[in-house]
Amino acid sequence: MAKEAEGRSPRTLSDYGKYLHAFDRWLGGSAVAELTPVAVSRYVAERQRGSRYAARYISAVLKSFASWLALMGYVATPLGTSVLAGVRTPRVDRRREPCTDDEVRMMIRTLNATSDRTRARDKAVVLTLLATGLRLNELRELQVADTHIERPIEQSYVFVRAETSKSREARKVRLDRLAAQAVHEYVRGLRPFTGTGGALFLTEGGKPFSLCGFKNYMARLRGAFEAAGIKDWMAHRARHYWATSAHRTGMTVFDIAAEGGWRDLKMVQRYTHERPFEELQRLPTPLSAALGQRAV
Repeated sequence: MAKEAEGRSPRTLSDYGKYLHAFDRWLGGSAVAELTPVAVSRYVAERQRGSRYAARYISAVLKSFASWLALMGYVATPLGTSVLAGVRTPRVDRRREPCTDDEVRMMIRTLNATSDRTRARDKAVVLTLLATGLRLNELRELQVADTHIERPIEQSYVFVRAETSKSREARKVRLDRLAAQAVHEYVRGLRPFTGTGGALFLTEGGKPFSLCGFKNYMARLRGAFEAAGIKDWMAHRARHYWATSAHRTGMTVFDIAAEGGWRDLKMVQRYTHERPFEELQRLPTPLSAALGQRAV
């Protein structure tokens, strides 16, 4: 209930319930007082043997639960803090890499060479992901009415409804010219159902995608891209690319957080990456920039 009051997504709430129930079964149905640093550390260590990523998430869930117990006064240290405050969350040493500019160019060439039957939809989906950084489910749940193709086309945007967003907040996200044109061509000419309502992206049978079906569709795109030499395609890499590109063009972390649907600036830092060194070499150094300004 507490997490629901915070506005967490249904998927997050489901995950919290699943992991807390699993820990309770591991404890053998013991009382909440058994939520101790020793027990949690042992449990997380066991989970780490299977997946470091799962162990990290489980640790975060249990620590969040312990913080809530302390806040409510159910289980806490003598100082009133969480009993798990000293439990360390496992680190996962994996650098998140966005798509590269060359990979994006290769994607566009690959999409242009795909079957006429799905080309328009595939281009609209991939270019929208790259241009907006939408999360997978946000893209899946876009409605035709959420898509605003404007004149001039560079002013086009999509509207992410609060109920479809992980942040539970509505927002507008700009569509660039390429993505807006691809969406326009798909909706006007090749979308299976040409009505003005309903989901934007449809199956070949004209039905809205289920979440499982959309993930399978993404897997098919991944296979096509891998055959073209592009590894590890996924919607999240497109989100990384969008955030990194936004940073490279001069957007502030606050603007990126607002348009990307992040509440925490730390998440923006995880998704943005420094400019490639080769790109930095084309820019003036801080000293030369300062001297140049002074000379003007």
